[in-house]
Amino acid sequence: MKNRVLIDACPVFLRLIIGLGSGIFFSALAFADSPEKDAGNWQQVAPPNYPLVRKWVSSNRYPWRTIGRVNLAGRGHCSGILVGDRQVLTSAHCLWNQRNGQWYPAQYITFVAGEEQEEYQAYSNAISYSIAEGFSPHASNQPDTIRYDWAVLTLQHPLGETLGYVKPAATTQIRAKQNIFQAGYRADRADVLTVERDCHIARLYDDSRVFSTSCKTLSGDSGGPVLIHHNQQWTLAGIHRGRTDKNQSLVVSINNIRGLIASD
Repeated sequence: MKNRVLIDACPVFLRLIIGLGSGIFFSALAFADSPEKDAGNWQQVAPPNYPLVRKWVSSNRYPWRTIGRVNLAGRGHCSGILVGDRQVLTSAHCLWNQRNGQWYPAQYITFVAGEEQEEYQAYSNAISYSIAEGFSPHASNQPDTIRYDWAVLTLQHPLGETLGYVKPAATTQIRAKQNIFQAGYRADRADVLTVERDCHIARLYDDSRVFSTSCKTLSGDSGGPVLIHHNQQWTLAGIHRGRTDKNQSLVVSINNIRGLIASD
């Protein structure tokens, strides 16, 4: 029986299914820093199968204000997080326009930090972006490309100077059973940031370059951060890339990226 992974193609909300053999890929407390929103109204009318473990949080608090929507020329969105004054980390596959088979031009990509319904903390157009060497949108259904599914946007304005940004987690923190927080602008609540807490890293792959978690995810979460909160510090463990057939998150580890983003 093969495991399945669903890749969230956020701009068109398309799901691609790939098979992975034998389970291997390639060889109630409020948050201390950010209280949960009083979301009782929409939670009361949520469908019975809505994952209420995912909570709406205040986007004007750190670290949630560093997370935002990566808007793609009005044709969809993914999630992203500030990792430097002008740098936003997101998924590479989000930036591929499947309608015309081309990459979205940088000037048509906007990062909206802390978006919350009609409000936001700040926004900026991208002026350029870099895709991980080794990623191909034509081979995104291949297991050995998962670790390359990331991109770094360079923003026109230094939003991180005022909003802050999140630094990489230590290598030793990328381990099984590590407690984590999963955040993003998932498709069923695309206008507010929602977070699942009390989940953990479930399994590591490819020398800790990819890991699965116990968090539940949906389309729109791609590029959204997986965070660690330890000793009053928030750090970035990786970004959501896809999900298993049980809707659990599959994550590109920060170990693939740490040399290219701020760590001091």
